[in-house]
Amino acid sequence: MQTTNGISILQIKNTQEELIQFDQFDEDLIPKSKLFSPMNVNLNLKCVETFGNNKIYDINETRTNDQQNKSDSLLDTLNSKQKIETSLQQVNVMTERLNNQNLIFYAPQYIPDIQQFLTSPIPIGKIIQCTFIKNKKGFCYFYPKFELFFSESLKFLCAGKRQTTKRKSNYIISSDVDIFNSNNKSVCLGNLKYGTAENQFNLYDNGNDPNKTNQLETTRKEYAVYSYKKSSLGVKSINVLIPSIINGQQQDFKPISQNEGIQKAFTQQKNENVMQLISKPPTFSEEKNAYQLKFTQRVRSASNKNFILISNNQENDQEFLMQFGKCGEYYYNLDICHPLSILQAFALCITQFEVKLK
Repeated sequence: MQTTNGISILQIKNTQEELIQFDQFDEDLIPKSKLFSPMNVNLNLKCVETFGNNKIYDINETRTNDQQNKSDSLLDTLNSKQKIETSLQQVNVMTERLNNQNLIFYAPQYIPDIQQFLTSPIPIGKIIQCTFIKNKKGFCYFYPKFELFFSESLKFLCAGKRQTTKRKSNYIISSDVDIFNSNNKSVCLGNLKYGTAENQFNLYDNGNDPNKTNQLETTRKEYAVYSYKKSSLGVKSINVLIPSIINGQQQDFKPISQNEGIQKAFTQQKNENVMQLISKPPTFSEEKNAYQLKFTQRVRSASNKNFILISNNQENDQEFLMQFGKCGEYYYNLDICHPLSILQAFALCITQFEVKLK
């Protein structure tokens, strides 16, 4: 299989290549899985195969110079070294899994309410591509700050920082890159805490701790429960519980204690209010004599933090709800789909750096 700029194309069979520049999107030629939000992006369509009068086109994205310079600068800073952290081999699949999901890239340039945007589920049929950065500069050396950006425009979305005054893992997630104050409701998005069980984490909104308030309306909501264990293959297994979405509305959970809420509802088999997501297990390759995970081209380095999140009852092997993968020493790519929100996905990525399986 041939590739052009990292995008796989079909083998050309005795046909003359032709390059066509398009200023506007033509849905008859461009599949919906390749559409982008309104940006200053050019598309090159290359004819790769013909069947009579019909032609098959491959799409190659070309960014503007400013966008390319920003991306190059980011990669130069964070990709100085690439380390293999695990023996789990992972395959970089050049055939985009997104084609099978028929998803539209979603990255709005104007966001009127950033908190609502980050805490709301991704719209159905859309995928958001983000860049996740582990910032260890200055005072963040011992307790890194994690930052999230749109991959294309490098627009800042949110950041998470561990509270050094807490003995257990406790992160404030903020829409401001420098302000991490749970009392500042204008920028505080939520709180990620180590749970009562081993290797379990709970994600809350910016509401008040139920032990410190008597007003139910100001009590914090629970957004997600993340738990880890070792699978039978000896690799990390992730279990995610999030509120169900019924009639377009995410169900509310306001637990009085950490022993209640989403986890208790799921244990009591009230599954209509809770959704379960799991990490995709690797498959054994007889050719390489190793377990492998197949990622899209946005994952470039092997790491024990790489994972793919799927529904617990998923039937299509090509679909995913979330993909997180390493591209450099402190640089990761994150793809998010419905029903997750950006905040839920971002918090899950942070737990990758906190979990310690024995």
